[in-house]
Amino acid sequence: MSPKKKILDLKGLQKVRQKFVKKKIVLCHGVFDLLHIGHINYFKTSKELGDVLVVSVTNDQFVNKGPGRPAFTISNRLKFLQEIDTIDYLYLSNDFTSEKVIKNLKPNFYCKGKDYSIAQIKNDKNLKKETIALKSFRGKFRIIKEVNFSSSKYINNSNLQNFSQDCKNYIKLIRKKYNFNQIVDTLDLIKKKNVLVIGETIIDKYITTETIGKSGKEPILVVKPIKEIKFLGGSGYIANLCSSFTRNTKTISFLGKEKSEKKFVLKNLHKNIKSEFLYKKNSPTITKLRYLDEYKKTKIIGVYDINDDLISISEENSFYSLLKKNINKFDLIIVADYGHGIITKKISKLISQKGNKLFLNTQINSFNRGYHTVLKYKKMNTLVINEGELRFELRDKYSSIPDLVKNLSKKISVQKVIVTRGKLGAVLVDCKNHSVISCPGFSQNNVDTVGAGDTFFGMCSLSIGSKIDSTISMLIGSLCASLSIDQQGKKNLFNDKTLKKHLTHMLK
Repeated sequence: MSPKKKILDLKGLQKVRQKFVKKKIVLCHGVFDLLHIGHINYFKTSKELGDVLVVSVTNDQFVNKGPGRPAFTISNRLKFLQEIDTIDYLYLSNDFTSEKVIKNLKPNFYCKGKDYSIAQIKNDKNLKKETIALKSFRGKFRIIKEVNFSSSKYINNSNLQNFSQDCKNYIKLIRKKYNFNQIVDTLDLIKKKNVLVIGETIIDKYITTETIGKSGKEPILVVKPIKEIKFLGGSGYIANLCSSFTRNTKTISFLGKEKSEKKFVLKNLHKNIKSEFLYKKNSPTITKLRYLDEYKKTKIIGVYDINDDLISISEENSFYSLLKKNINKFDLIIVADYGHGIITKKISKLISQKGNKLFLNTQINSFNRGYHTVLKYKKMNTLVINEGELRFELRDKYSSIPDLVKNLSKKISVQKVIVTRGKLGAVLVDCKNHSVISCPGFSQNNVDTVGAGDTFFGMCSLSIGSKIDSTISMLIGSLCASLSIDQQGKKNLFNDKTLKKHLTHMLK
């Protein structure tokens, strides 16, 4: 068979099943990023179970091994696999699982390598979907017990990750300073923390649209709605993120007086989160609606339903009492201040009293520009702030980031300042020893950057608050931010298992 004839489409998979109805078909599925002798043995042993071997290969955008992977593009991976005689057919999979392949091919055997442990088999959601699909026609799952070789190890040791040189240098620095087990073990420190998240709860809503054209009578663009995506943002998103890593997370926040979105908020908060909500009079629950072009996923316009007046004195007193009752019970206090009127000077003064365990992010936006300031907080452990916002705060366009932080530290008491710089990464300045850590951005597949800053802030707060080394904390924040922007809307959250998996692929 000519190598070029090996690659099948979906109908081709079905035809293979029909053609070899009396023969046993074996399916192997994976990324096959850096092919080596372990893969050859895996394919040969798998084929011994049957007569025909089909190998399904995950396309680049569906590879779930974290930033920098795959190291080799799908065209190069397929080209190599085409030359392996043991393989009868190849299929390019545009999905995160092989569920669709299994349903269409109906293999007698579905094989995985011995790197799949018993625990992974029990807990891997994707593998569960695949095995359920197998059982529907009595297919069998097999672990191939050939000598295992780690592609990730070869890729990392040979500096083959699909990263910028800055990213490779940062990984090299960490691998030189710590062994992999030390890094992974530090993540267990986060589990023990009790976390309080304070800030505005925001509902993010997307409506994807198809462009129809110019209106017949008016100079406006006409679009047709396609679908709606609605998800929890703001402090609600940060609380969900924290609860994926810690045993005890609580959020205290405000909703709109009419409580119209209360059911949605409570339904979308993780079940293990304790929550207490107050209600702001004459206000909606903050909702940020964005219209997107369905084809290019670019944002067309934003329609924000917000009342950013200050809360009333009675609301402030209720908020103050609730915080005072809770604030001493937690190890970390994470405050996301979006500047929409709930954190008054009185509230910020109370929060600042717990400065040693306070992790703060203040954001300038179209509603509060010129009125919102970080200077209302007098003491904190760590401040995370965007470079543009820091320059605006200090009215300083040209100074270096260390100098900006030095000037800021004269105005407030802060141990660490992390200055985020979008795709350029982030810079951490330690105000005690004046050390500077520059962490590059690890994001590659920028589908939707909404929430990336909240993810970075939340993960850096958890890590630094758990006394994890700052260099590793910055990597964790950057890596998780990159994981959060590869989907439209923040529907799927990751946890410590996902993070450990991606750190394994990156560092081991």
